[in-house]
Amino acid sequence: MKNLINTSKSIAIISFTIGSILFSLQLYLRESITLIYTGIIFILLAVIINSISLIALIFSLLSKTNQKLDLLKTCGIVLLNIPIVALYFYILIETL
Repeated sequence: MKNLINTSKSIAIISFTIGSILFSLQLYLRESITLIYTGIIFILLAVIINSISLIALIFSLLSKTNQKLDLLKTCGIVLLNIPIVALYFYILIETL
């Protein structure tokens, strides 16, 4: 169970970091079409991987465990990427 929690946190943090780097690069290199395609592919992969992680956390949360609070916190960390992606997308749309 602890392994799932640590892995899910790592996935969320890595997704946030890579997404922030791609966002910053796109702001710096405004005309890069390659970077836009790279970002779209990254978002699709991140959605799939983070969704799998979130589903595993939810199933673990539904089972009888004494780590419900840790699982809920980790679900929150994984879900925090959603408003960040929305904000990044809004900023990119407004600046392009």
